[in-house]
Amino acid sequence: MPAGQFTFQPAVPVARALSLGAALPELLTPACPVALYAAALQGDSLCLGHYQHEAQALGVTERPWLRRASGGVTVRLGDGIVYLALALADRSSLMKCPPGRLLNRNVRGVLTGLRQHGVAINYFGRDFLSVGAEPAIYVGWDIRSDDRVLLEFFVARESAWFVPASELAYPDRQEPALRGRTPTQITQLTAAELAQAIADGHARSFAVTWVDDAQLSTSTAAPEQREALASHALAWSRPREEPIGFVSAGVRLDAHKLFAEVRIAGDFFAHRACTATLQTQLLGREPNEREVGEAVDAVFARSGYDVEGIRNLSVIRDAILEAAERSAIERG
Repeated sequence: MPAGQFTFQPAVPVARALSLGAALPELLTPACPVALYAAALQGDSLCLGHYQHEAQALGVTERPWLRRASGGVTVRLGDGIVYLALALADRSSLMKCPPGRLLNRNVRGVLTGLRQHGVAINYFGRDFLSVGAEPAIYVGWDIRSDDRVLLEFFVARESAWFVPASELAYPDRQEPALRGRTPTQITQLTAAELAQAIADGHARSFAVTWVDDAQLSTSTAAPEQREALASHALAWSRPREEPIGFVSAGVRLDAHKLFAEVRIAGDFFAHRACTATLQTQLLGREPNEREVGEAVDAVFARSGYDVEGIRNLSVIRDAILEAAERSAIERG
């Protein structure tokens, strides 16, 4: 029976809510390994996933944008959206959770809580929960280097989080977003009722005992907002389509045409150690298919390093090689 910290705030600017969500894993303790923060959002902003390359996802835009802690696609945040952050000391804090099952196991409290209030919510895989068959809640996840977990839920209550392809700078997709489904909203509950229902769902599903979290309410944590992946020093590959969205790579070669910097970007989810470890593995090596392929396989297929949204690791290899070729041309 884990103890958990629970806080709901009725009107919170987007940047503030994201900063509190990002800070949530740091507040966990052995005595209290679960935390849930919920807020009715205020404002209007585009919100990029942790790994997205802003220039490729948004292009040139005057609209305000932020970067969140979890991976995934660009969503719209603000008025009419309810934000929830669920932090876990590890993937199995609520129930035993093998690699590759993070969402499957840890969305059950949300499903239970909303179903108790008459919402026909389902999880069919990918990165959203559906009312009936229509997407209503976007969900992203992040696993920190110390294996602490953060899940972020964006609930369409009075407005949509979905950003149409026409507002993004990516190439045309071959596979439609959200499996071609039309997003919907959960209107039968107020923001406070929705947050409480989800807290009750975790109590029912996992026997979590909730306590109020005064520490979170006074937190001054800073968000990761507007942290840019774009760099004039990096040459970027074109975005390659994958199930959830797109994947690309940025590379800088040194004077000897060896890897000096490697960045993987896109709409995917991954243990944070994945991208950092891959760069370490490639530094000083030649940009050839064998070297890059072996490094990608060794890192992204490593046990415990969850990756979601990339169907074939050769996509990462090919993106890195394309970016390296562009970097070599730029260096002359």
